[in-house]
Amino acid sequence: MHITQLTVSCNFSETSSSLQKLNQVPSLLQEYKSCLATRKFDEAKKTNKEINYLITNEINTTGDELWRFAYDLLLEADCFEESIPVYFAAASLLKNEGDLGRMGSCVGDGDRWGGMHGANRWMIERDVTMKEAVKRHVIPLIHDVKNQMLEMTSVSEKDKCEEMIWVLESIAESEELVGDDVAGKEARKESKVWEERRRRRIDEDRRRIYEERRRRGIDEERGKTCIVM
Repeated sequence: MHITQLTVSCNFSETSSSLQKLNQVPSLLQEYKSCLATRKFDEAKKTNKEINYLITNEINTTGDELWRFAYDLLLEADCFEESIPVYFAAASLLKNEGDLGRMGSCVGDGDRWGGMHGANRWMIERDVTMKEAVKRHVIPLIHDVKNQMLEMTSVSEKDKCEEMIWVLESIAESEELVGDDVAGKEARKESKVWEERRRRRIDEDRRRIYEERRRRGIDEERGKTCIVM
């Protein structure tokens, strides 16, 4: 999938041919936005699943390309609500591709004005009544992405720790945006657990490197002694 241009109305007519074939997607994104606006969160959840299926199964694209499309929707086209299911679908593809770092960016990236957390901030800044949609629908989706990241086994411990710290900080900020300070504190507490886990891993790696260097030094000295003899 190659995104060539986005319109403010989020019309896909000037994007890739693969998206043009899926006439359901634009209407589903509009339906999703309407569900959030009218607080029909069960319907929003159902529509998100439909969008996720169509995008991940019917479009020839990569997780990175889809992430870039979601990013353009959010920051160039000002389609805050519409970017959320696209980010969610991107996370699904990225998990299959083993790209943990980009998955984290689906939650929040840069100064955290991108990703699903960024969408939360933009929506609430535009309309404070969207706090309910963020709390009851979007934050649970973010937790879903977090859980998908936890399931990944093909990534290093250090990388997983770093991404989980970032994701949990984004979750904490989203919780605080909707006034749930208790949930925010829980997320930050969990983030600190991952930070400690990361620190232990770094210390273990340093000790391993030190021991390897020390062992090599001993072996080299033994070799020199043998040559002299």
